[in-house]
Amino acid sequence: MTITIEESGMVFGPFSEETLFPIENSPLAKNLGDGIKVTEFVLLRDIEGEAREAWFIEAKSSAPRQTVNFVEEIIRQKFSNSLQLTLAACLRRHHQSEELLPAEFLNLDLSNCAFKCVLVINNFPKEWMAGLRDALSKAMNSITKTLGMKPGSVIVINDEMARARRLIR
Repeated sequence: MTITIEESGMVFGPFSEETLFPIENSPLAKNLGDGIKVTEFVLLRDIEGEAREAWFIEAKSSAPRQTVNFVEEIIRQKFSNSLQLTLAACLRRHHQSEELLPAEFLNLDLSNCAFKCVLVINNFPKEWMAGLRDALSKAMNSITKTLGMKPGSVIVINDEMARARRLIR
C-alpha cells in the first residue's frame, strides 16, 4: 500500500507505507504534548551503492526574506525534535514504538543509516536557496556534528527540485 501526504500546496508521494513515518500526525509526537514541533514526515530512501537514508521532510508554502527566526526557532527545532524522536522510537524508548512505527523503521540499521534534513518550499526562488541553506546549516551545526551527519545533510529545495527528486508529483 502507498501513502501520499498533502502539505503546503504540494502532494508528496506516493510512498510505501513501510518506509514512511508520518511523524507530525503520529501519536508518538502528539503524546509528547504541546510545544514539541516536528517535521511532516520521515522517509526511508535506498540509494543504489550507498547506505540507506532517512529523509526528514519539512514543507513550507513560503519563507520570509529575514530568515533568522524562521530558521532558528521553527525549522531547526522541528528537525532536531524529529531526529531525536525518530531515533528514540527506533530504539523503542517510547511506549507503543513497535505498534506505531512502520516495519522498515523497526528494522533500521542505525549504524549505517545516513540522515538528511530536507526543507521543501513551494514556489521558492532558486536564487534565495543558498542563503537559506547556509543559515539552516549553521543553525543545525551542533546536531549535525553530534549525530555524525555528513556534509550536505541539510538541504533546502523548492517544489521543482522536489519533483526531480521524486518527492512530489
